[in-house]
Amino acid sequence: MGENENGNGPSKFGNVTAELEETKQSLLKAKEESEHMANSLSSLKRELERTKQELQQLKERESEKHLMESEINEDLKFVEDSARFVIKAQDTSDNDINEEGGEIEFQKKRYVTFANPPSLAQVIIPQGVEILDRHPSLKKKKKKPLIPLM
Repeated sequence: MGENENGNGPSKFGNVTAELEETKQSLLKAKEESEHMANSLSSLKRELERTKQELQQLKERESEKHLMESEINEDLKFVEDSARFVIKAQDTSDNDINEEGGEIEFQKKRYVTFANPPSLAQVIIPQGVEILDRHPSLKKKKKKPLIPLM
């Protein structure tokens, strides 16, 4: 009855209802946004976990790769050292006792000989040394000046 005296009873009730509807709509929007944020956050967490796993796998592969490289380098050093040893062993075995015959074999030295080796005098002063001259027709001729000097 106090509402009827002011004359604002039904309009006040309408205003409150409208405000409640607006608040309800804003709460629904906020709820939808929070659900969307929660979904985004959970998907980001899953992606972060997947990325961490991939990073861990890459680190493991890298460490395995370094181990393989170090083993390969050690093997290469071993092969190089053994190759040097084999070469040295071959060099010494040429001069040492032959395993099959029990004899000492020396490598034969081979020399190259020429049919007629030049003598030292021929090498230093070759015979028939000629002075190289130009053909007479190619010699420069002295040009006479057009105006004689007086």
